[in-house]
Amino acid sequence: MGTEKVSLLYGSISTVEDIPPPPTGATLEEAIEIIGNGKFQYKLLLLCGLGWIADAFEMIMLSFLLPTLSKEWGIDSIQGGLITSSASAGMLIGAGVWSILGDIIGRKPSFLLTVLVSSLFGLASAFSPHYWVLLVLRCGVGFGLGGNLPIAYSIFLEYLASERRGLLCVLLSGFFPIGVMFSSALALAVLPTLGWRWLLAFSSVPGFLLLLFRSTIPESPRYLMVVGKQEEAWNVLKIVAKENGKIIPEHIEMSPIHLPRKEKGFGHIQSLKILFNRKYIRTTLTFWNIWFFASIGYYGVSTWLPSYLEKMGISSNDVYANFIVVGFGQLVGLIGTSLVVDKIGRRVTLVVLFLATSAFSILFAVSRGEWMVILFAVLINLTNNGASGVVYTVTPEAFPTKVRSTGIGSCSVWNRTAGMIAPVLGGALLKMPIAISFTLWAGAYFVAAFLAFIIPETTGASLDEVKM
Repeated sequence: MGTEKVSLLYGSISTVEDIPPPPTGATLEEAIEIIGNGKFQYKLLLLCGLGWIADAFEMIMLSFLLPTLSKEWGIDSIQGGLITSSASAGMLIGAGVWSILGDIIGRKPSFLLTVLVSSLFGLASAFSPHYWVLLVLRCGVGFGLGGNLPIAYSIFLEYLASERRGLLCVLLSGFFPIGVMFSSALALAVLPTLGWRWLLAFSSVPGFLLLLFRSTIPESPRYLMVVGKQEEAWNVLKIVAKENGKIIPEHIEMSPIHLPRKEKGFGHIQSLKILFNRKYIRTTLTFWNIWFFASIGYYGVSTWLPSYLEKMGISSNDVYANFIVVGFGQLVGLIGTSLVVDKIGRRVTLVVLFLATSAFSILFAVSRGEWMVILFAVLINLTNNGASGVVYTVTPEAFPTKVRSTGIGSCSVWNRTAGMIAPVLGGALLKMPIAISFTLWAGAYFVAAFLAFIIPETTGASLDEVKM
């Protein structure tokens, strides 16, 4: 499907009378284009975004807990890093398991179960009697989170028409910094008074609330068609059209939606073979490395940022308050990125943001004075999260339809691998001068910028016509 640019608020079809009937043999994509983006998609954006907020609560809280747990349980910085790494290990496993379950039991059940699993393990973490139990339970949290974002992202894309898809996908990533700001405010209010156990318990609440709202989302029509439930798929499309104010006329006979036939013997092994054939191997290796090096930088900075700030003379209470400012910077970065990514292109946007993040990392390490430290902490997160939004947008665009899911999943493996390595590495370097750590993180972002320079430009291109 192409990525044509049309108005976000006013589609080319504005009234029920203007809606053309689905053409005979219409594809699923054509049917969704007829319906367009509207109230349903914006509600889905909110519900998927709430999943990002819940994830931010569960993951960012670890950064706030590490200094407290180090004092209470006497664990060193390497052991502290292992707590974050255990969550990443769970996410690595969960990404694979939930992607398979999403194809077996459906998008919606998986959509709900991932949140339930992460919330239950998150609540149980509050009752951890010692370090090793917490390590296992945070791995369980990661297992749920590992499927939450990919499945939420998939179900969101499967309902989107082509109008400003890039903008909407980047905006979806914008909910994570909102979660960072709220979790920082919660840490500021709870950790100094009630302690870390209550903080973990409260952090699981958004996930449980999200379960109630997500139950209102119908199953993906694409999944229903794949499993042979054509009538149910059309009923879902009618519901979506009605909510958007674009009801498909009842007197029109619904035509079958023809999906591409699955190649004989096509499966995960065949998909991996295609990723490594001469046509796609460069795309595969380039994006694997972008995800890995960008994630090394991200987890290296974010996991230990509260500890870095304390090491630079900022009190713990000020750290929590300043994290709210950092979260606001992340949100500004994503909003700004969403406004330019369709105008100047994915490649240029990504190169500039990665280079800026690398430069700001160096400047953070050599900063003197509280306001300078906070300024560059905000700028690191502003540019880094803008880059993350573009990476999440351009990756599925760069892989062909028949291996898109496998391509994204394989990139996620390298993201989680970096998420296991960087926190432990950062913990080992914590007692050394900050300049050493941030030179490493800046170098990782620089490598990501170089790799982004050679990715295919996907802006405005038909998704299956993208070439390196």
